[in-house]
Amino acid sequence: MPDPVDIIVGRNVRAIRSKRRISQLELGDALGLTFQQIQKYEKGTNRVSASKLHQIAMFLGVDISSLFEGAETPDGAARPGLSAEAYEFAVHYDKLPSAAGKEAVKVILTLMNGEAYA
Repeated sequence: MPDPVDIIVGRNVRAIRSKRRISQLELGDALGLTFQQIQKYEKGTNRVSASKLHQIAMFLGVDISSLFEGAETPDGAARPGLSAEAYEFAVHYDKLPSAAGKEAVKVILTLMNGEAYA
């Protein structure tokens, strides 16, 4: 029976890959694997090695931690589930160089959600 973390990682790989419109064949070619092996990773049937996780994250253009989104933290608490898009947005937000830029993003999102900005 697959480990729950392997299933979560596989699900996240599939979601990010699909969002970027990359086929299993394309990802497999980039990693030197068959599309069948990518299928096994995505189903959690086969565990992905650390080096392959790194290669997958690099090819998909995401931080490796996004592949573990939804897994439990070391203290046993479940991490809040973020979609791949929300996580990607958060990464870009954290990279904004100025506090004013971050504040502007918060204002825009608040207004777009129909909420009053205080």
